[in-house]
Amino acid sequence: MRKVIYYSGGLVADFAISDKAFDKFLADLEDAAGQIERYGETDLMKARTLLDNFMFRARSDENADQGPGEILAACYIWNFFNTNPQADRVITGDIVIVDLDGSLNTVEYASVNDIQISHEHDHDHDHDHDHEHGSCCGHKH
Repeated sequence: MRKVIYYSGGLVADFAISDKAFDKFLADLEDAAGQIERYGETDLMKARTLLDNFMFRARSDENADQGPGEILAACYIWNFFNTNPQADRVITGDIVIVDLDGSLNTVEYASVNDIQISHEHDHDHDHDHDHEHGSCCGHKH
């Protein structure tokens, strides 16, 4: 199982890639040689645009479904970074796409092993207590 996680301005989407889906992607990628560049920056942007469009839809519909296009795009992105022959483009493991401001314009790619994203209501981390804590917070004061 592989995964691409997209974080966009507080919204998080997991694109889980089954082994079966990834194997099919690799076979299809071989068949599309000459039409799709395995390590082409243009094709990387096309794949990311598919995920950008999903994130845009998910902002207004939290029940937005991921379709085969999004999974195919996630496969491309995962493969692009994990197997890239250019050492400076390699990211090992599952991929996080980070769009901090939510604009879908300024995006960085990283390994899930190199980045930690805290969720708004996650209180299981050290933080300054400069906000109100309700009875369900769990912090002792």
